[in-house]
Amino acid sequence: FEEPSKMSGHEAQYEPIAETTDAEDEASDYKLAEEPGPMDYALHPLKSTESFFVKLTRHYGWRFVVMMSVMYLLVKGVLSSTVGLVRLSYCKKTLKVDGSQCQTMGVIASTPWAMKGTIGVISDAYPLFGYHKNSYILLAGALGTTSFLWLALSPQQTVTSAALFFMMGNFEIAVADLLCEGQYAGLMKSKPKSGSSMVSFVWGCCMVGGLIASSFVGPVADAFDPRVLFWVCIPLAASIVIPTALGYLSDAEVSQERRGLQVGMLKENWKLVTLCILMALIAFGNAMVDYFFFDDHLLQLSFCLTGATLVSVLSFIWLPRQMACCNFYMFISSVLYVSISGAQDFWFTADATCVPGGPAFDYTYYNTYTAIVGSVMAWVGVILFESFFSGWSFRNVFFITTILQIVAACFDLLIINRWNISVGIPDKAFYMFGDAVIGPAIGSIAFMPAVVLTSKLVQKGLESTTFALLAGFSNFGATVSSQIGIFVTQAVGVSTTEPCEFKNLSMLVFVCHCLLPLLSVPLVFLLIPNKLMTESLDEPSTEETAAEEVVAERPHSA
Repeated sequence: FEEPSKMSGHEAQYEPIAETTDAEDEASDYKLAEEPGPMDYALHPLKSTESFFVKLTRHYGWRFVVMMSVMYLLVKGVLSSTVGLVRLSYCKKTLKVDGSQCQTMGVIASTPWAMKGTIGVISDAYPLFGYHKNSYILLAGALGTTSFLWLALSPQQTVTSAALFFMMGNFEIAVADLLCEGQYAGLMKSKPKSGSSMVSFVWGCCMVGGLIASSFVGPVADAFDPRVLFWVCIPLAASIVIPTALGYLSDAEVSQERRGLQVGMLKENWKLVTLCILMALIAFGNAMVDYFFFDDHLLQLSFCLTGATLVSVLSFIWLPRQMACCNFYMFISSVLYVSISGAQDFWFTADATCVPGGPAFDYTYYNTYTAIVGSVMAWVGVILFESFFSGWSFRNVFFITTILQIVAACFDLLIINRWNISVGIPDKAFYMFGDAVIGPAIGSIAFMPAVVLTSKLVQKGLESTTFALLAGFSNFGATVSSQIGIFVTQAVGVSTTEPCEFKNLSMLVFVCHCLLPLLSVPLVFLLIPNKLMTESLDEPSTEETAAEEVVAERPHSA
């Protein structure tokens, strides 16, 4: 996959930003005075933030910063969080479907995230209307905006048709996210002095956007038909169109002689390309099986497991050995933490008729208060990772986070069995300071080493596509996890609509969230390299180097 500069016939639609000098960077960095006073401390957050944005815009240009702000604050931040949070209330209040149907709708809706590898291949191989990124983002933006407009306008929606429109909305977010990520990653390589400022900015925008969405989704869902929230989604989905059309992404136009399908690139990397396309076909096929056979959960599971087995085997044949092992671990660890969100979400929000004496959380608490606390704790998880775990080995971090995830799941068990009530702790207090706090923090700690490991596995010259393929594998693992969860929820007789039946929910949580994840523990030591996260995967580990030194120092026998 060639660098954009080698494919371009024209410059981007605005002037390139010149590389800054060390002196300019140092001059723009804000630092506290040697002997700071009270006013210096008071103004420090404001001035350091101003310094950060001055440095960011000097490296990337204000237009590109605006583009990233729209993408990661409005689209992936507010829009994506709104779509995720509204699904529960939309299923219960508007569509009036049960938990398994709601979770099946979620599986269909999340399909584009497992297709990221193919999206990357197509955009790299064929410059649509002369652009590798702009044209695809504009088309995806139009598709997503149309889907939310239809969801808002249509008063009578079936669960299957709603799932398709949710999938179209997620397609926009996935496409724009992947292509914007590829663009800023490329610019970061060409501007090494910018450090990780763009990554920090992107993640900050996502977190702030998530907090904004959390603040209004719950109260609106409690007070009105959740369909009202799709009117909010329409301008958010359309927002990506304006800066993209104005050329703020800095996606250079491809020269006339370089347009058309890049057959040579596809042939040269046929194994990776084929695996990406096969993954997308299986993910899309799984969505279609779910759509046309919506209540046949055995057929859904059979197709999903067959497809997962096929791509897993092929990944070991076609990918480098180390990449295949790590990829399979991240995939199978997602699968083994079986998602039973349909049953759990409905139990926590069920009224007294369905779950007598249950928590009966409203959407303001369940979608807003806990989400806000969860977002804050996710930041805490990132800080804890950087402070305590970033120097650990991959094996140790994955092992510890697996155990901590199981511990977090125990809080759900305690609430479901009503043990917290028996010791006088109210549900809202116990959930808020239990799973709502521990879960997101552990999730962040578990996510960060996966990102670091993936970034070290990507093939040189194929960074964007390889990263997208590995992320797609992990996302498909979540799909398989949900399909298993839907099947077993039905198999054990859990019913989320009247007459409700939750007597086996506790056993289900124990097996799916405590017992099965333990199976991934031995896989950590079989599939994950024994390397520190600060080491290259191609270099001998610290332990291996120390062992070699000991052997070398031993006296040789005569």
